Amino acid sequence: MSMLKKQKTIFLTLREEAEKRGLQIIPLKMREIPVHEGVRLKCLVPLCEFYSVCRVCPPHLPSVSEFRRALTYFSQAFLLVLRHEAVSREEVAKPEIALLQAVQALEKTAWQHGYYRAMGLAVGGCKLCERCAPLNEPCRHPFQARPSPEGLGIDLTLLARRKGLPLAWPPTGEYLLLGMLLL
Repeated sequence: MSMLKKQKTIFLTLREEAEKRGLQIIPLKMREIPVHEGVRLKCLVPLCEFYSVCRVCPPHLPSVSEFRRALTYFSQAFLLVLRHEAVSREEVAKPEIALLQAVQALEKTAWQHGYYRAMGLAVGGCKLCERCAPLNEPCRHPFQARPSPEGLGIDLTLLARRKGLPLAWPPTGEYLLLGMLLL
C-alpha cells in the first residue's frame, strides 16, 4: 500500500471513530503545528494551578526545544475538536475528561492499525484525580493521563484560528475543547 493511501485510510478510520465520540478531526501538515516557548510561558504567568503539581504538565515535560526536535519523529497530525456548551470553570472537568477519553480511544485505534508512535494530547491539565499523587509517588493513571499541547509549547489557539475554528477567549456560547493526535 502506498504511503498516501495508508494515510488516507487511517484518516478515514480515525474520522469514523472521532464522529462516534462527537469529535471533529482535522488533518494537519506537521509544519503547520506552531511550537513556541512563549506558549509554555503561559503555564507560569499567571501560574497555572497544574504547574509542578500534575505529572503531565511542566516542569515534568520535555523542554519546548526537546519537543520541537521530537516532533520530527511523527509524520501525521490531527487537530481534535470537541464542541460543548459553555460551562463554568467549576464544571469544565466533565467535558475535558470526555475529550481525554476520546483522545485515548483515537490513540488506541491508531495503535491497532500499526501506528505504534501514536501520541495523544488533551487540553486542560489532568483531571483524572481530584489531587495528583505526591511527587514522590507514581502517577495513579500513567496509561490514561496525557499532556496538554500548550505544556509542550503548541499554540493551539493560533492553530485553531488558522483552521477557521471560531475560538474565543473567554468562551461564549460554545466551548471548543482541543486535542491533538500525533502519528
